[in-house]
Amino acid sequence: MTRDVSERARYAQSGADLADIALLGPVSTKVGDRLVPLPGPRARTLLVALARNPGEPRTAQSLIDDVWGLEPPRSPMNALHTQVSRLRSALPDGALEVTAAGYRLTLARERVDLARAADAARRLRSGGADASEALAVTTDALRLWRGTPGSDVVGDVADRLALDAGRVYDELESAQIDALLTSGEYAAAIPLVRGRHLASPFDDTAAEALMRALAGAGRVNEALEVFAEFRNHLANRLGADPSPALVTLNAELLGAPAATPRAARAIGLRAAPNTLLGRDGDIDQIESLLARSRVVTILGPGGAGKTRLAHELGLRASVNRPGVSVVLVELASLRSSEDVIAAIGGTLGISESDLAPGKLTVGRTHSARERLKEALSAGPMLLILDNCEHVIGACSEIVAEMIAAGRQLTVLTTSRSPLMISAEAVYPLPPLAIDDGTGSAVELFSARARAVRPSVHLDVDAVVKLCTTLDGLPLAIELAAARVRTMSVDEIGSRLRDRFALLRSDDPTSPDRHRTLHAVIDWSWNLLGSGDQIALRRLCRFPAGFTLSSAQAVAGWGELTDVAGAVEALVNQSLLSVSDGQGDLRYYMLETVREYGEEQLAASGEGPEVIRRLDDWAIAIAEDAVVRSRTDQLRLIADLDAEHDNLLAVLRWAVERGDAVTVANVFPVLAILWAVRGSNSEISNWASKIVGATADNDLRDVNAELVGATFILVAMHLFFGEADRNHARARVRLRKLLRERDDLGPLFAFLIKLTTSGIANHKLARLVAEGVRSSDPETRMAALSARSNMRENIGDLRGALLDGEALFDYATSIGDEWGLAMAAQHVGSVHSQSARYGEAIEFYAIAAASMERLGARDEAMQLICFQAGAMIAAGDTAGGRVLLDRARPALAHSGGTGAIETDQRRAALMASIAEADLADGRIEDGLARYREALELLGSAIENIFGDPFVVLLGAAAVCAHAVHGRHELVAGRVLQMKESSALKLDPNGYADLPLAGSLASAIGSFDLVTGNIDRGVELMALSLKMPGRQDFVSLHHARLSDFAVGVVGSDRWSVETEKVSGYSRRAVREAVLAALRGPVLD
Repeated sequence: MTRDVSERARYAQSGADLADIALLGPVSTKVGDRLVPLPGPRARTLLVALARNPGEPRTAQSLIDDVWGLEPPRSPMNALHTQVSRLRSALPDGALEVTAAGYRLTLARERVDLARAADAARRLRSGGADASEALAVTTDALRLWRGTPGSDVVGDVADRLALDAGRVYDELESAQIDALLTSGEYAAAIPLVRGRHLASPFDDTAAEALMRALAGAGRVNEALEVFAEFRNHLANRLGADPSPALVTLNAELLGAPAATPRAARAIGLRAAPNTLLGRDGDIDQIESLLARSRVVTILGPGGAGKTRLAHELGLRASVNRPGVSVVLVELASLRSSEDVIAAIGGTLGISESDLAPGKLTVGRTHSARERLKEALSAGPMLLILDNCEHVIGACSEIVAEMIAAGRQLTVLTTSRSPLMISAEAVYPLPPLAIDDGTGSAVELFSARARAVRPSVHLDVDAVVKLCTTLDGLPLAIELAAARVRTMSVDEIGSRLRDRFALLRSDDPTSPDRHRTLHAVIDWSWNLLGSGDQIALRRLCRFPAGFTLSSAQAVAGWGELTDVAGAVEALVNQSLLSVSDGQGDLRYYMLETVREYGEEQLAASGEGPEVIRRLDDWAIAIAEDAVVRSRTDQLRLIADLDAEHDNLLAVLRWAVERGDAVTVANVFPVLAILWAVRGSNSEISNWASKIVGATADNDLRDVNAELVGATFILVAMHLFFGEADRNHARARVRLRKLLRERDDLGPLFAFLIKLTTSGIANHKLARLVAEGVRSSDPETRMAALSARSNMRENIGDLRGALLDGEALFDYATSIGDEWGLAMAAQHVGSVHSQSARYGEAIEFYAIAAASMERLGARDEAMQLICFQAGAMIAAGDTAGGRVLLDRARPALAHSGGTGAIETDQRRAALMASIAEADLADGRIEDGLARYREALELLGSAIENIFGDPFVVLLGAAAVCAHAVHGRHELVAGRVLQMKESSALKLDPNGYADLPLAGSLASAIGSFDLVTGNIDRGVELMALSLKMPGRQDFVSLHHARLSDFAVGVVGSDRWSVETEKVSGYSRRAVREAVLAALRGPVLD
């Protein structure tokens, strides 16, 4: 079932009474005041399975069958729990509950759009509503549809949803048609009944409704034509006759007086072959321009849908603008400018005639141009000239002359280049929207694909990826959808590397220039001058667009001397689009055009020179970044962000070629950007490749700081895999750099020594001490940063705070935004773990604001969660929830920079919500939130060398469950923590005593409630001595002390705390390690 739902989609996503769960289109949930698509096909399928009948419980087994079908996972219950946990984060609090009968949604039926629509249909079916009420009810209900239900869901659930939605839609639409016809709204009923008639061409009822609507609107002749076509269709296909009721209606209409014919007419317009999708907003804006301007040009590349849109606008004008003649002239077949006058005159039928006001009459013979002037000024007229680009000069001249000859003429043109006349208003036609599964591009592909193969399975994520690759270009999308007849969406996507061979049309009604995607671009290519063609092929290597200066650097050589003029020509031919950047204009090439350019570049033999110039361009950016990184951070980060995909492409090509110089210049610049964005997994993924690509080059031609940054970043991100040869190689390169390069500044010399010194040894301590005394301020601050972290790790929180505050003050004084964010986060963390929550709130807020300014939104949201956690710990639960509400929409639907980072940020959100629930007395809800957070972290909680917050969150979750008597729900996690704690506290390991103290609290509290009293009370006392972190209320020392006293009594607790009070840090560490060697009970 495909519906024209673009207007309804806009309403449904912006209306005041949104459903909390939306199934009638892309499966979405309400976030704030809008609907946001739910990520993940399994999660969507689970939600549909529960929401088709809200309130009814579903057993776990039935949900497993629905979500995984005949291929369940190895641990289906665990997999289901994970999906349920992720789904809860996207639903209102308490919306999904577990009962004895299974899982169920607690939401009222009206909070689910399908149930709301079904209830509306049921109320109308029961009778009692007059036509106006029925019209209002059906209009509101049908607006709930935002696309094709079930298109983004897997398995049988998709078919059941599509069937349910189809039945409700048909019932509502039938009621709406009846209401419109009853109330005399015939014109409004016509599109609906025509759609019914086209969908059911043998249905007498649909044909009768269309005839009545047309006749009621005064279009009796059209109603009679419907009957004639229907009768012939029945006879030719089924050998049947129309029903007696339809024959009677036809006879009645034959006896009715014919409507007075209008003098105005529509010429050259073609009826739409199918529903126009995704262009409602464009139609509204173009019609608005036509009301204000005498000449409007729809500007866009080939395949953007300009012709189809022009016909739609012409058809609308012929219906909605009485007395206005609409004439569409197709110019694509013309071969010279001289043919334009003849083509317009031939369409009007005035070869030897004049058009007198209101009608065609035979008159004087004039020159062709004079006859055309008279014809076009004879009365109100909309003249549409389609495909002007190859005869643009003649069109510009003729249009200017014709609108000057009469005031009643309005001209609409479609072209790949503008007319460039003063009367012209240009409307650049954008690609179809993609919008993560809700856009019209996805709707178009789905509709056309189901038209060629109704049973096709369409995974919305795969369709989104495909439509993105095709630039949202309607022609490319339709050609790709046609391939669904013999291929899956994934197969089509994988073969788009050769899109020009794949995307061909067998439709004999399609114009030659649209039969293949290649022909579409050929058409524009052949209209370019030789210099413009050179520019296009040389500029195709910029996937993220380019500025004019970048174009000059890469394309401005040899025969091409006027790069600016060539870029302007490409813009005028719609082969480049333009947008405002931070300062300079930025030019973008559609992916389809880029691939065509690659083809032309290969044929020209200029590819190696273009690559060389791209390398030089990227190296210049890297060298500029070294200078600006200390003085112009915010604009530098924004500039690098704009060039990210270009630099990444250069890096990828350089690695493939083994171009060590380019690699060592470009990688550190990208890696710093990734670090700011929190995308550390990107750096890790590239690290080994960088070592390999630079192995045989001494890199003497590369800025020493960039070389140092390259191998420091590689070594840091391979640090915990020291057995990896690439980590050792990176350290060797750093030592060699330190020995052989005399152009290293003091900061990088210190950082290299720091990176190669190992961990937790006297050499490192001496190095840091020397750095703190350095006369170079940057080196001194780097040493202070290292010392602050070392002090925190050994439990010297006062010293860590002093160093952190010095870092904060220095970063503030020199305007170092990134340094300010890092220092504020560190200081906030020290305050938070020390239970100074008010100070933590202040510094986390500063850090979040800095991250926002740097464009690191996901990092900022995680910091806001930390800030909210501190507020909740300080007793301001309401204030904390306000901040969490701000972060929740961003993190719940974040695409993230990687699965690891994304899940950890969502887990931080869940943990803070858990503490808020516990503080408000909602114990079961709070503990459930903690378990959801643990599920999001998965096995990451075992990685004690990963993000410390992951380990901290696990400890808080265990303590919360132990204190509230639900320890059995986290027993498996405790076993994982015990193993990781033993590693964390190993004398030769990486010491983080406060974090280890929190782990000891978790294992100790679990021991106390499972009967392992001696070890439990010892670990609890040691954890407070270490001291363990207190970022969460569940880890607060006073609360844990009260809990221990409640289990063992105050005397025993006093004895244990007194026993460890004189322990040194080393003794505490050894005692905890010894205690952990024993078994964990359950």
